[in-house]
Amino acid sequence: MNFEKVDAAIEKANLVLNRVKIERRSTKLSIRASFPKKKGEGAGNKQRYIPLNIVANPDGVKIALARAQKAESDLMLKQWSWADGEDEGTGVSNSAAVAGRRFGEEKQGTIKPQSYDANYREPLAALPDKPLTEELIRSLVLSRHPADSWGRKNDCMVYQALGKHSGLKIDLGDLRGRYKPKPVRSDNVPSDEDIEKIWESLKSPGWRWVYGMLATYGLRPHEVFRIVDHKGISSKTGKISIMDDSKTGGRDVWPLPDKWRHQFELKNVVLPKIRIEGRNNQELGERISQNLCQQKVKKIPHTPYALRHAWAIRSAIMGVPDSIAARWMGHSIAVHSETYHAAIDQLQHESIWTRANQLGNSI
Repeated sequence: MNFEKVDAAIEKANLVLNRVKIERRSTKLSIRASFPKKKGEGAGNKQRYIPLNIVANPDGVKIALARAQKAESDLMLKQWSWADGEDEGTGVSNSAAVAGRRFGEEKQGTIKPQSYDANYREPLAALPDKPLTEELIRSLVLSRHPADSWGRKNDCMVYQALGKHSGLKIDLGDLRGRYKPKPVRSDNVPSDEDIEKIWESLKSPGWRWVYGMLATYGLRPHEVFRIVDHKGISSKTGKISIMDDSKTGGRDVWPLPDKWRHQFELKNVVLPKIRIEGRNNQELGERISQNLCQQKVKKIPHTPYALRHAWAIRSAIMGVPDSIAARWMGHSIAVHSETYHAAIDQLQHESIWTRANQLGNSI
């Protein structure tokens, strides 16, 4: 294996470090510094390596840098302690809670904050202050979520990654289950005619604009507040770009149908009067649901997400390939197929039947 790129990445990472350095030892990464001596070793510090059990590759260097920066901060603030049970020889913490905290600190430096919050934060916080063993993890997985659920599948992903990070081989393949997204039913999705009537019925300019954007672009609810530049709405194609801090990162989206850009007056951007700054994606989505769907102020007869489902089905009827529609929606082709194909197939058949009868009547 060629380690030239890895060594170059290590050299670059070490430029931002002072007291702690990252080093490659064969195929794994370590940190080296003058650490306080352990109990029984006397006073003062001692130069030593701490293996990280991280594979020496470019992504591993990013994780190692996060670990090195945390160690450097602890040393500078005189907060470094061996009391958590870290074994210098293996780099494995005896405590599941401590191992989870360290893994979490490093993971946060390599993925988007919203992804960490959605997938990692809660499972890692649930780890008890008990020895990290496969038996403990398996028991925890079985107690937290039912079989074949998204929570069970996510726990298995997080805890298996934790085991790998901590040098403990954990195989949770038999517990992962067969979770699949719940397919969308066509009778739970508003028709284009319904959407146009509902848009007309909305009185608030801000919520009318939000509703029109969700319907025309198939956005996740929070993404209506995560648009890079609203000028794209009035461009030739109407293409808009979603910011990188959305659920699945940045992407470009085109309007379907294009006529709604003009019919819904989307170029006249009017944001509803709610606080946007400081709220994460989930909180923004909840605010949209509260203002459009709560019983006291119920303004639409479906969930905001139903507009995204309607857009996906519409894209298929209009002939947009699955691979393109999935990219515009910001998810995988597999998710697109599992979620929408039952509804799409039914409506496609109805659309073909309608066109065939229209053609027959004209003969």
